Amino acid sequence: MTLQQLRDFLAVIEYGGFRAAARALEVSQGGLTKSIAKLEDDYSAVLVRRDAKGLQLTPEGEAFAPMARTVIVEADRASKWLRQSSEKQRPAISVGVSIDPALRLAPTVFGDFRRSNPNVALHLTHSVTSDLLMHLRDNRIELALVRLSGTPDPALSEDLHIEPLYEGEPVVLARSGHPLNDVASVAVLNTYDWIVVGGVPDEKSGDASLVEIFDRYSVGRPRVAAYSSSLFDAVSLLLHSDYLARLPLVVLHHPLVKGKLKAIKVSEDVRPYTIALVYKSGRKLSREAQLLCAMISSYVRIDNARNGLPNPGASVS
Repeated sequence: MTLQQLRDFLAVIEYGGFRAAARALEVSQGGLTKSIAKLEDDYSAVLVRRDAKGLQLTPEGEAFAPMARTVIVEADRASKWLRQSSEKQRPAISVGVSIDPALRLAPTVFGDFRRSNPNVALHLTHSVTSDLLMHLRDNRIELALVRLSGTPDPALSEDLHIEPLYEGEPVVLARSGHPLNDVASVAVLNTYDWIVVGGVPDEKSGDASLVEIFDRYSVGRPRVAAYSSSLFDAVSLLLHSDYLARLPLVVLHHPLVKGKLKAIKVSEDVRPYTIALVYKSGRKLSREAQLLCAMISSYVRIDNARNGLPNPGASVS
């Protein structure tokens, strides 16, 4: 007796006949008939009988049907338990990703990693650098791909290993058709309302993406219209207003917004930022996380060489 024979028997009962059951299961009627015939032959039992009224269960069939259902229910329950148990033991890597690497690195590197390691699950968290570094220290994520502004704070590397990957270019983005020209001074930019991607910062320190340009040139900080934890929501606001936002250049080239947003060049000098791979110095990375780190580093080296870009300095621990 096999589970398939029991399933076939119950299907014939449920659908009221061999033809209807075969059609519902998308199998041949002959195969279904043979399956039940073999079950009957193996036990010298007659379970179903055809007559003028159609398919009828024999007394043996009536008694056997509830037992068959019980077996199938328990078999399905056991199968589900095994699958869930296997999934719990499946290797996983928790990775935090900020905007720039989410658009530039994640689609290619994470896709390649999954093809090479199909049994490893990637758990991704998208957020701003400050939140992701906090998640790292709390062991909620194992790796972080984040933006570091200018020279990393020495305090940052006390308990974290930092591997610089590449330099990114921040740009001021606005909707196509925005009243501002393609070039504007920091003083002019200060007259517009802004959108910040990330949580509301400490009032004294302010948002890093704005502090970098407005505090540097001592023109005062602009008014923030909205703080958004979602890049998608921030872009939607940009497309339907005269707000501005300071985001990675890679956002401008994304297929969803290409041609709908424009970059406004800042007259004054604007410093690039560094994208880095970060993890806790005192935490031994899992084998899977080490493989992913190696793939990220390799991809960045090849991509930098292809684009004629220098590789950033050595890692810091």
